Amino acid sequence: MKLTSDLIYEAALDDELFAQLPTIVAQSLAARSCVLHWRDRSGMAEISAHSGYFSDGQMEEYAANFVEHDLWTAAGMRQGFINQAWNTTDIVPTSEYERSVFFNEWIRTMGDDTFYCCGSVMRTEYGDGIIGLHRGKSQSDFSDRSLRQLNGHVDHLRRMFAIRGRISDLQKRSDLLDQIFNAGSRAAFVLNSECRIMMVNDQGESVLRLGRFLRIRNGQVQPRIEADRTVFELAIAAAFEPPNRRGSDCILRSNDEGAALVSFMPLSSQLSRAAVLMTVEEPRRRLPRDVVLRHLQTAYGLSAAEADVALRIGDGQTVQEIGEARRSTAGTVRVQVKQILSKLGARRQADVARMVTTCLLIDNRE
Repeated sequence: MKLTSDLIYEAALDDELFAQLPTIVAQSLAARSCVLHWRDRSGMAEISAHSGYFSDGQMEEYAANFVEHDLWTAAGMRQGFINQAWNTTDIVPTSEYERSVFFNEWIRTMGDDTFYCCGSVMRTEYGDGIIGLHRGKSQSDFSDRSLRQLNGHVDHLRRMFAIRGRISDLQKRSDLLDQIFNAGSRAAFVLNSECRIMMVNDQGESVLRLGRFLRIRNGQVQPRIEADRTVFELAIAAAFEPPNRRGSDCILRSNDEGAALVSFMPLSSQLSRAAVLMTVEEPRRRLPRDVVLRHLQTAYGLSAAEADVALRIGDGQTVQEIGEARRSTAGTVRVQVKQILSKLGARRQADVARMVTTCLLIDNRE
């Protein structure tokens, strides 16, 4: 089968033909082997297809343990080499290759002598498509003619990878959303950067309808209790803020002294660069201590020490007991309690205990 642009584009949608593509490319360029790799936006690597010179197990070993040692691909990813064909002997000295972990601990341990490679890293908005064609040390290096021949197909191969990347992205989106919206009992929302709902499951609709913890105002999701707005906005900002987008959570209260744990997870690689998954649940157990400590500090401006004292008040400890547990004097604890009362807008320690109990989400309904 001859390698043509039409065949490459057909392989974008035909999995069987795509699986044959490395063999076709290898035969067209007189290579001993050919491998098609894929690295998604997170850098996760996988072997998309290969010509069969290496076994599936050997390719799995490469993807699991030797991707980070692949100095050929690493060199091809440098500025100036993306989206064009290159010969590895032009970008990686053979002496460096012969000393490499890649050659000595993967190639040679298989009893192989793969030594020459020409290829390309083709960048798309969904990830990088990578092609590598190989010859052994006993064979000749790839010629300039072979390089020009591969270069003539690079743009078509890049578009093919982009199509397959888009299909894979949509499948991941479908799988993820299926897990989110069709499993479990938690309310789930997908929000954009303006806190507007992109998707919501039935449980989420119920949370909004009841309006105990969340409400919609001007098309945006907001906490029901205005005093919780700051902690809510800080938590969602952490999930959106580049470059270190991260999961976060906060505790929201209701007017009837209920509380819910609201969690945010970035959906950058799975769904959209500007979306987060928000889940809401009313646990029937005590939340982890660190979650409540973080909430008290973020929501009310308590110091780490004050948050710890507040939790101990919620546990029913006296000033004397708190001092002994923290190895502080009773006078120090009283000063901290005074600061806690002020920051929480409380008048008595009993009010602090009630607020902390709410934060701990002790479910007394059963």
